[in-house]
Amino acid sequence: MSNRQLKKNDKEVDLQKVAEYRDFRRKHPKLRFLFFELTDSCNLNCLHCGSNCLSSNIQFLDFNLIKKTLDEVADAYDTSDIWIELTGGEPALYPDLPEVIRYSKKLGFQCGMTSNGTLITEELAKKIADAGLDTIAVSIDGFEESHEEFRNRKGCFEKALCGIDNLRKVGIQAEALTVIHKKNFDELEDLFEFLSDNYFYSWRLVNIEPIGRAKTNNELLLDAGEMEQLLDFIQEKRLHKKNNMNVSFGCSHFLPTKYEHEVRDWYFHCLAGIEVASVMVNGDICSCLDIERRPELVQGNVKADDFIDVWENKFIPFRSDRTQKSRICASCKDRKICGGDSTHTWNFDLNEPNYCVRKMLDE
Repeated sequence: MSNRQLKKNDKEVDLQKVAEYRDFRRKHPKLRFLFFELTDSCNLNCLHCGSNCLSSNIQFLDFNLIKKTLDEVADAYDTSDIWIELTGGEPALYPDLPEVIRYSKKLGFQCGMTSNGTLITEELAKKIADAGLDTIAVSIDGFEESHEEFRNRKGCFEKALCGIDNLRKVGIQAEALTVIHKKNFDELEDLFEFLSDNYFYSWRLVNIEPIGRAKTNNELLLDAGEMEQLLDFIQEKRLHKKNNMNVSFGCSHFLPTKYEHEVRDWYFHCLAGIEVASVMVNGDICSCLDIERRPELVQGNVKADDFIDVWENKFIPFRSDRTQKSRICASCKDRKICGGDSTHTWNFDLNEPNYCVRKMLDE
């Protein structure tokens, strides 16, 4: 047996163990990531936005509801094992952002956020650094022309770089987050050099997916050849001897065996509802914020419900094998391991995945 075959067999054994772990977690969920959608407002109008955020949106999650939820989680679990993730919309628009970070850290949580970077002034950077922010991912979706076309706002590229510089001044190193699509695909190599030269500690690449506004911009979706090239690029850069960044495929999708654990540090399994929960801007409790917002997928609301009670006793749609009712998945040899791929691209009307990277690359 060749080393390549042995490695493939080892991966298949590992993937089976991951599937068994996922099935265990469906029965015994463990909260590891808690997302707060601080606002549905954003100063940009990105072509792919999964939340359809706009500058005209004006909702903000009540800070007292955030504290209530954090207190309930802290009373029930070991906070050192749980990440608080702050998102939106654009979280920098949230007036109490430093206070949310400070309160999370006071309770012993780790705290990160995702931002477009354009609103991170020197003053805000200092405030969130003083509050104890652990990590921040800032979107860099190509160079100036492609970034600004994708983010739908002139001047946002330089503003993002300025925000990143302001973070560096207070000791916070940003992770670069790049959504790869047809119009920035040819910039991959140059982006790698640019980000390496500018001392980003990490580069997380995700492919554009048919969710949110990207459903109406499907001309941006990668084809099978481009997806394979993207995965090959990430794999090569992770092994590049001059690379000082952690380059990773950030997309949560099941991949062909040759790419699993090669383009990221883990094997695929969807964490929605078994390790991940979220609080929407209106207080609704859900699993992953990228999942289609359907009434039957809302599990409660922090205004009226105890978060821990909801986490431990609900989330049934996310803790069962949805592939059992799927005509498409039933015929797939990887059904048990894949588990229906990512919940955020699952079609709940047709009971099938809207997006399957493994199938795309195998056909």
